[in-house]
Amino acid sequence: MRFVFIRHGHYEHPSDRAAKVRASLTCEGRAAAREAGEFLRAHGIVPDVAWRTPPERTRETLAIVLEVLEAACPLRVSAHGFARSASAVEIGARVDGWAGDRGPAGCDLVFVGHGEQQVALLRELGGPAVPRRNRATVLVYDRDAAGEWIVGPCFVGR
Repeated sequence: MRFVFIRHGHYEHPSDRAAKVRASLTCEGRAAAREAGEFLRAHGIVPDVAWRTPPERTRETLAIVLEVLEAACPLRVSAHGFARSASAVEIGARVDGWAGDRGPAGCDLVFVGHGEQQVALLRELGGPAVPRRNRATVLVYDRDAAGEWIVGPCFVGR
């Protein structure tokens, strides 16, 4: 299984916390999402299934990435993704649940989430030093036959 995490790009930060769910990507965020899609295309990664969290910025990011890839796949929404404090075992269980009947082998699964999930992935599964700033990021992980996660190619946008 290949698990691809995409952190949404820059978005307008509304003063009203409730409005944060409806906040859209900025022009810079849309450009970074396009770059993320181009990165995936350059690495031959086309999702079999894609998940995202509810906010508008993750919907926009995923739509742009899939447009760049000229890909269509089942799209799902996860209420919470996984917590900043999630362990590698918890992350693996969530990813396995998202993969569903596709099973752990041969599935390219994309999840579009937030900085909180990025922090958990980098801490638990490894990866490059990534600034926490509001930037689109792509982290690619392959799971080997023993169930261990191997860090693949990564991208940090604007």
